[in-house]
Amino acid sequence: MSSPIAWPEGGAVTPEWAQRLASSLEANTRGGDPPSSLARVFPRATHDALFDACGAILESEPTLLKLEPGPGVRVVVVGDTHGQLHDALKLIRLAGEPSPTNWFVFNGDFVDRGAWGAELFAVAMAWKVAAPRHVFLLRGNHECEFCTEVYGYKRELQVKYGKAAGNALWRKFTRVGAALPLAAQIGAKTLVLHGGLFRGRPRPKNKGAKKKLGAKFKRLAAAADAANADGTLSPGTLADLAAASKGGPDPDGEGAAQIAGDVLWSDPAGPDEGVPNEGMIPNENRGIGTMFGVAATGTFLRENGLALVLRSHEGPDAREDRAGMDPMKSGFSVDHEIEGVGKLCTVFSAPDYPQFVEEGEGRHENDASFVVLEDATEWAEPKPVRFAAERPRPRSRPYYDVTVGGSDEEGPDGELARAVKRDEDEKEARAGGEGEEGEEDPANEDPANEDPANEDPANEDPSSGASGEGGAPRVRAS
Repeated sequence: MSSPIAWPEGGAVTPEWAQRLASSLEANTRGGDPPSSLARVFPRATHDALFDACGAILESEPTLLKLEPGPGVRVVVVGDTHGQLHDALKLIRLAGEPSPTNWFVFNGDFVDRGAWGAELFAVAMAWKVAAPRHVFLLRGNHECEFCTEVYGYKRELQVKYGKAAGNALWRKFTRVGAALPLAAQIGAKTLVLHGGLFRGRPRPKNKGAKKKLGAKFKRLAAAADAANADGTLSPGTLADLAAASKGGPDPDGEGAAQIAGDVLWSDPAGPDEGVPNEGMIPNENRGIGTMFGVAATGTFLRENGLALVLRSHEGPDAREDRAGMDPMKSGFSVDHEIEGVGKLCTVFSAPDYPQFVEEGEGRHENDASFVVLEDATEWAEPKPVRFAAERPRPRSRPYYDVTVGGSDEEGPDGELARAVKRDEDEKEARAGGEGEEGEEDPANEDPANEDPANEDPANEDPSSGASGEGGAPRVRAS
């Protein structure tokens, strides 16, 4: 087993420390020890200190970063990585480590679904602290309370550190997540943000009305909020984005969190998806954010002097039923292109995603990509670099119910969120409230989440399945 990783003396996190952390965390996943061994290799005190150091930097950064790389500097843009540590480390090896001439912009969704979100986000934070002027972390929709309760990261921390310590680390994560910037403007012509375009005029917060609207949300919300006669919304501006709130712990897309909700959850629309005049409408598919057509993208680019919008948020699972949209098998797609103006592209950096699928479900077996931006094109012409999953992945099991769905089905105000909250309340009531340090590890109180080492055949035989105990869903890992 690797020696415990100590916080550097004086808190001076260096690139060498970030490299050692990454190597130790990766080695620990391959050593055959249970997931709870992470607490010995990466002690809570070190994890706490890293959250604090990274959070302090992020809190000083604005909602919209304005990055000026300078001559000879290239920028690597990374899409969703979703707890797939080994694939993310492979990406860094391919792209080259962060340096004064090799900047990184991570476009959110570091955690959930994959088995190593704790390790992956720690590596990202370490590089941010080691090279704050060359590494930039943006917020995805999974850097919030709701998604991490549903899709595994909170549970992962509980299993790896014990319930009380895991909950305390999760609370630190939610504070760091709330401090993450929403977007980065690179040079004058490129905007990077997680989900997509946003409307510029906040509407009053009315959670009760939104919950009651249900299937009528799209029509009624458009009627209430529309700035255009055809029922579409008007895209916001970079000035709107710069002035916006980062959204708090759980951006719900209303009131002061409207722009944050849009940025994190929105999707581009294809020509056959029924968006009036290829404009912008509320995103009925997710219940939060917007769907926007090529005309809305063109308007946004022209009005803000941009030539490129780079977003992430959608992998092959999200594109399965999207008419006329690229299936994301390569990890990169040009979704909207406006001649003489610019384009909007999607980059997704988690290959063979999701890591776990229900028994009987097919795998996407997708490649992933990262994007390189160079000064010769004013950082406005994306060069995707495609790569396959790192093999073999260590054996592992999911920390979430894989039957929830392959893609994010709704935002933090939907029925799924309410069901999760009810389940959490019931568990707390049965347990008599949250325990203190030393409380029983949740892996032991829930057989479906026992320490999974050597329980799951993983990708050594992708056709094989692992049967969860105690009524857990049958899953296949890769």
